[in-house]
Amino acid sequence: MNWEAIAAIGEIIGLAIIIISLIFIIVQTREANDHATAASEISYIAGVDEFIHELTSDEQTFDVIRRGFSDFNSLKPYEKALFQAKVGAIVNHMILGKSLSSRNLLSKEIAEEIEKIAISIISTDGGLQYWEYDSKATPGGSEFLELARKAKGESPNWTDLIPWWKLPKS
Repeated sequence: MNWEAIAAIGEIIGLAIIIISLIFIIVQTREANDHATAASEISYIAGVDEFIHELTSDEQTFDVIRRGFSDFNSLKPYEKALFQAKVGAIVNHMILGKSLSSRNLLSKEIAEEIEKIAISIISTDGGLQYWEYDSKATPGGSEFLELARKAKGESPNWTDLIPWWKLPKS
């Protein structure tokens, strides 16, 4: 065998090793992305679960939130702040969900479901009263307000979907 043939074989083997390495890197990158997406979704859903839990963390909070869904403007200042802290969290989750989804760290379906929950909460009578004020301070708030106003007549709100959030008729 001559040196040119040995060099050619060496180049072919080297090229094959480079191609195999690239395939390995591609597979590893895809797996890492899948793991990052799964971890992001688990963390995100845990945050939403925590939000739901916080709405019912104690009887006073439950009562304030429920009254706030009916008529935010009738709440005392402390109660408005509590409502804002609790209900504003779902808006933050929705905004985060859209951001994560746009970077493929959260499925589009999960982000859309959280947006539906947020809109159903903000489209309650009191939710709209609250959001009319708070939307001015939140990036994208006016667009979200329009979605909530539109949903008001087109789809059920949170208290229609989950009856124990509705105040009993007196």
